[in-house]
Amino acid sequence: MKLKKITAAFLAVLLCVCTMSVSVSAAKKSIKLDQTKVTLSVGETCTLKPSVTGYKKATVQWSSSDKSVAAVSKGKVTAKKEGTATITVKIKGTDYKAACKVTVQKKSAGKTNTANLKSKYKTPQDIVAQMTVGWNLGNSLDCSKCTWLTNKLDCETAWGNPKTTKAMISAVKKAGFNTIRIPVSWGDHIDDSGKIDKAWLDRVQEVVDYAYEDGMFIILNVHHDNYWLPLEEETEKETTKKYQYVWKQIAARFKDYDEKLLFEGRNEPRTEGSAKEWSGGTKPERDVINRMYEAFVSAVRAEGGYNKTRFLMVTPYAASTSYDAMADLKIPDDDRIIVSIHAYIPYNAAFNGNSGEKTLSDSGKREIDTLLSNIDKMYLSKGIPVIIGEFGSVNKNNTAGRVEIAEYYVSSAKKYGVPCIWWDNNAFNVGSENFGLFNRKNLEWVYPEIVKALVDSAK
Repeated sequence: MKLKKITAAFLAVLLCVCTMSVSVSAAKKSIKLDQTKVTLSVGETCTLKPSVTGYKKATVQWSSSDKSVAAVSKGKVTAKKEGTATITVKIKGTDYKAACKVTVQKKSAGKTNTANLKSKYKTPQDIVAQMTVGWNLGNSLDCSKCTWLTNKLDCETAWGNPKTTKAMISAVKKAGFNTIRIPVSWGDHIDDSGKIDKAWLDRVQEVVDYAYEDGMFIILNVHHDNYWLPLEEETEKETTKKYQYVWKQIAARFKDYDEKLLFEGRNEPRTEGSAKEWSGGTKPERDVINRMYEAFVSAVRAEGGYNKTRFLMVTPYAASTSYDAMADLKIPDDDRIIVSIHAYIPYNAAFNGNSGEKTLSDSGKREIDTLLSNIDKMYLSKGIPVIIGEFGSVNKNNTAGRVEIAEYYVSSAKKYGVPCIWWDNNAFNVGSENFGLFNRKNLEWVYPEIVKALVDSAK
């Protein structure tokens, strides 16, 4: 009798241990999930619980066979669209894994998870205020005109950068950046009507998920696409129809992603090679841009879900800080709009690789002060929030000077409530266009002093 009681007690303890998320057991090493089949409606979520045996402590990794159907983060599964996907959990560093088949169905009639959402952020100022400092994933998904490639998914690495990984994005978050801008070019991945290749949209979603799962603010845009989006009145109707269709597809794909995902209508809309490309453009060109932004807003809003309250960003001609460009930007009739501009200043010290200027001079400080004062007069004072979507300083073997520029720029912008996003193209040579801070191949910060200056100055 005593032996039976002891045996029963032992089995009870063993059963308890085996149902813990990370169990302790001397038994054969394994991992199981509490469910092997799940059916969800679009927008619904469920949490899968793993049970590990044979380890005192184990780290598990989650993955989805199709993130466009069902995404997973720390065991929480979110149904994205109709279809099936396999959610897999694996013990890190081993071949031990378990899987759950997820079937996603249409939303039940009269039921929705997003139609009556209450926004977490009442105004665009609210969300901008939560952004500290940001980092651009430059020269990756924005590679364009990759005409020599057979597989257009290879566009991501066409300009020499490695394929983006979750580890890269997590390292950026860990360094202190809470905002990431993911530039994406679409021209290589659409047909004549503007239909986006599914494989490309899937890959974009995968990279967005890396940051979304880390809780970052994300800016997704239309980047190096000026060549198929001309600012010509003669072709405006056809161009706008195609542009609007592209945004409808993007918005539909991300409709269940909350407002921490922002859309930026265009990057630097301009007529490349024109006489006024970098000085504000012409009045007719700026008018075309304004009408395109109206189409952008209506396309996104029509897709429902979080798109109804998503914050949308617009840029002046070429994202320029010239008076004409900023003054002629017409803010769409929508109460959730943010303006984005680009400003690589002080010009000679920060952008001009041929200049011998390597430190922040008094005149350089005045450039930054004047920029922020103009932004205030043009937008902030009128209740329109602003994000500096691109800025940075090139490497001239002048780390101390770059630190000084970063500190003054970001701390000055913070006083105005303007977050700044560093352009990082993973380039580390000396001279023009070498804005790299983070080596994506070995996941190391090449200039930790600059990173510290950026993060600390934004606090």
